[in-house]
Amino acid sequence: KRRGPKKKKMTKARMERFKLRRMKANARERNRMHGLNAALDNLRKVVPCYSKTQKLSKIETLRLAKNYIWALSEIL
Repeated sequence: KRRGPKKKKMTKARMERFKLRRMKANARERNRMHGLNAALDNLRKVVPCYSKTQKLSKIETLRLAKNYIWALSEIL
């Protein structure tokens, strides 16, 4: 026997609302990722890097930025 509330049948109107909600959620996620990638690109421009030809990965960029901030704070 199933637990929890019973699922309602998917009518045509309900399916359309479901699809619309998913499309809006996907668009929000796409915009969020575009913003995150733009911020990482800006961070790559200001953090000193050894290689100018190969783009740093997201995690490498964050690690390098953390170490750079640490090094600057040690200088102070």
